[in-house]
Amino acid sequence: MITVLLVDDHPIVLSGLAALVQSDDGLELQATARSVAEASAVTATPDVALVDLDLPDGDGISLGASLKARWPAARVVVLTMHADDKAVIRSLGAGLDGYLLKDADPEDILAAIHTVARGTMVLGRGTTAAVVAAAAVAPRTDGLARLDARELEILELLVQGLTTSQVAARLFLAPKTIRNRVSDLVGKLGVASREDAIEFAKASGIGPRR
Repeated sequence: MITVLLVDDHPIVLSGLAALVQSDDGLELQATARSVAEASAVTATPDVALVDLDLPDGDGISLGASLKARWPAARVVVLTMHADDKAVIRSLGAGLDGYLLKDADPEDILAAIHTVARGTMVLGRGTTAAVVAAAAVAPRTDGLARLDARELEILELLVQGLTTSQVAARLFLAPKTIRNRVSDLVGKLGVASREDAIEFAKASGIGPRR
């Protein structure tokens, strides 16, 4: 069971997130808070904390960093309405574990909680460019180091523009196997989609062999 702390100053949003967490049998809502002060008063260590960026008495990123300092094993993700590259970079530089937008599908938010609880960074759609830029201040965002040799090979072929079927034929594997491996590498990179993984790889210098 993954325990979750929710921090958001909007009552409707907070209640909606609480209901979403409680709808998942694998999650347990440990506590909710509407401010930095309330979150700082929580005593039990959560597995995952979702923290709003703008709080009435402080900055969600600073709060997240303080929570990580108190609870090194906890995973902290910013959940906000702001698709702000600078905020993404600040979050990663502060050692937080992800950045999601509130307009994400509920299923994606639940999946992100499970993913980050397993130790993988999560980033919402549209944040890939910021991830690459953040590598200078947060080297752990370079998820390429997490990929095995086969995943790197598949990613390079995708960057070359090959389809799933073409990659499967090139590597003498079943298309289903390629789809599963692509799903795995997307998770390891902490991006939202196959397309984001390709853009991440291009920005990191992966390209067609010459």
